[in-house]
Amino acid sequence: MLLGKTFTYLPVGDVGYRLNLMAAVFAAGAVTVFFQLILLVAKRTTTSFAVACSLAFSYYFWASAVVAEAYTLHVFLTGLTIHLLVKWDKSQGNRLLFAALLAWGLSFGNHMSTMLKGPAVAFLILRGLQQNRISAATILLAVPALVLSLTLYLYLPWRYSADALPYVISHSDSFGLGPSRPHDDRWHVGDPNLIAIRVIDIRLQVGK
Repeated sequence: MLLGKTFTYLPVGDVGYRLNLMAAVFAAGAVTVFFQLILLVAKRTTTSFAVACSLAFSYYFWASAVVAEAYTLHVFLTGLTIHLLVKWDKSQGNRLLFAALLAWGLSFGNHMSTMLKGPAVAFLILRGLQQNRISAATILLAVPALVLSLTLYLYLPWRYSADALPYVISHSDSFGLGPSRPHDDRWHVGDPNLIAIRVIDIRLQVGK
């Protein structure tokens, strides 16, 4: 929603065009990240190029890249998290681990299926502990990077306290483009019915 709002300020096309452009930008970013990831693992440019093209021109990925939805951003953040983790696993520094946890935390604000990466993240960190490449103190220092990115969820109570209109978090689309119900003067901030609807809407958005 926040990224979508940022893209609406671009001086090109209408709002729908700008948000579709955002999906295409993150799709291109996802393809680039996966190219770098495969190059890091396979160390062959031709293999990396083939994999990246397979992703870019696949039917479902292409379909997601031309509509204002959460999926291309999800693929981008997933690929970025995995790339940073693999690169950290092959290196000696810990900055990449901090960056990976930051990217992972940011992906929670876009699609909750990102929690499925939890076992892989835990495995790599535990293996780093076993190999003495990372200490428990370093892990504690890395936790704020994850927590910092999760503070995006503070936007919901802040927006609610700002007397936001009902459609701000209504069940419409992933970027909150518009209401799924017409505005009605009967709905007022603080109305118990509206609060209940907002809770349901948040659960629907989280469940996507």
